[in-house]
Amino acid sequence: MSTNKNASSKALKVMLLKDATHRLEWVTQSLQDASCEVAHFSGSLLEMEGAILREQPDVIMIDTESPNRDTLEHICLYSRTCPMPVVVFTEDEDTEKLRQAVRAGVAAYVVAGLSAERVRPILEAAITRHEVQSEMAQELSMAKASLQDQKLIDQAKRQLIRHGMSEEEAYKAMRKLAMDSGTPLAEAARKVMRLERLPDKDAT
Repeated sequence: MSTNKNASSKALKVMLLKDATHRLEWVTQSLQDASCEVAHFSGSLLEMEGAILREQPDVIMIDTESPNRDTLEHICLYSRTCPMPVVVFTEDEDTEKLRQAVRAGVAAYVVAGLSAERVRPILEAAITRHEVQSEMAQELSMAKASLQDQKLIDQAKRQLIRHGMSEEEAYKAMRKLAMDSGTPLAEAARKVMRLERLPDKDAT
């Protein structure tokens, strides 16, 4: 970063869904007054992905009297293909729609709370929440992958033990196979499970 500005003085780029908002000019002006750069969007899911790559927004904003089912399904599909913090401002107090929005991946769902003074802090909080959730999801995914790798290694080790190796010999043989092939231990275990190659029990 070449500047030392506060986060509050840094312009946020907001992609505003034009189809959903019922007060486009007022919302656009409120965002601009809150030091936000606004990129308007109206189109399909595929077009949105292209627009995101082109515009590089910090957050997507939907302003709607009441989020309909199509809008929520659109968000859900979108959040799977191109994760991005999404904020919904609405006048609808229906708690079921709130639940649906959260399940769809919305970072913030704000009822009757859109004002020039509040919009910036809400957007920044949604961005932070999305970043935290993304980090947690990545950590969980890595933990699951590590657990799966360990299960695979244990299975391969048991297979080698059935071929007459001790547990220590099986582990050393798989480790040597991994080093010789330049692959992770889990990949060596996968080869053993496929019987692509049976390590030498005398490997050290």
